[in-house]
Amino acid sequence: MWERKDFLDVDSLSKEDIEMILDYSEVLETHSGRGSKLDICRGEILVTAFFEPSTRTEKSFEAAMYVLGGDVLLHHEAGSSRDKGESKLDTLRTLEQYSDIIAIREPEAGMMQRYADELDIPVINAGDGHNQHPTQAILDLFTIKKEIGCLDDLKVIFFGDLKYGRTVHSLIKALRLFGRNQFFGVAPRGLELPQSFAGNDYEEIDMEDVIKIKPDFIYATRIQKERMSLDDRDKYSYEINAAFLCKLPKHTKIMHPLPRVNEINIEVDKDPRFIPFKQVRNGLHTRMALIALLLNHEDELQKISK
Repeated sequence: MWERKDFLDVDSLSKEDIEMILDYSEVLETHSGRGSKLDICRGEILVTAFFEPSTRTEKSFEAAMYVLGGDVLLHHEAGSSRDKGESKLDTLRTLEQYSDIIAIREPEAGMMQRYADELDIPVINAGDGHNQHPTQAILDLFTIKKEIGCLDDLKVIFFGDLKYGRTVHSLIKALRLFGRNQFFGVAPRGLELPQSFAGNDYEEIDMEDVIKIKPDFIYATRIQKERMSLDDRDKYSYEINAAFLCKLPKHTKIMHPLPRVNEINIEVDKDPRFIPFKQVRNGLHTRMALIALLLNHEDELQKISK
């Protein structure tokens, strides 16, 4: 039984919590085709309060609520009372008056717990600074399970900006709830995984070592320039291209939370091992499951599961 009011980080989740979300996501996948609409959340409103730009996360939350039969209010910084100096907390307290659940994207790490403490409606962390992106971790797990068939005994390469890449931080924590996974990092000097996320199951390697490891998947990230000083933004460069893919095993998948910039060459797009847009699609199913659970619709989910 789901008993959580908010969805703030991976740390507070159990393996059973994740498995429940993934199970309901699989059920909802069969009800989320184009033109599909349920009535699970009829009469309820989701507000998306994004204090940072977003495409996939914001739009998938909107689509998820629409398919569940609910409605959505959008809030963006530009053109709001934030331009007049209103605090974020007062903005969120205002939006709370019009909605039943809220998804927040916040550039400052570690603010989600405070928001959840202040608001009475369920709060979903849609990404907080360089800290975590827990709903991305769930859709990544769902994708891995579908594409590879399991969530344990995996060899995983994290590639790119591992210092500021919050999707990496959440995914490595989530995968540690499952058994015997091995993690490896390939990052430019200065962008290595923070020690708080590393562990005995994690090893930093060079690009040439990736081939020897024969990973189940490579999880690539862009350089998070918005979290760097102006002097550092253009000093890093790395790329996965077709020549590199040719050296990888046929079973190795290439994942990316998007947006990509220059770290994955478009020449790899036609390779079936390149699956970021499957991740995007899976974000719809997993966020539908999260919204329904947080709004106490587990009974309805169980009914459509039969």
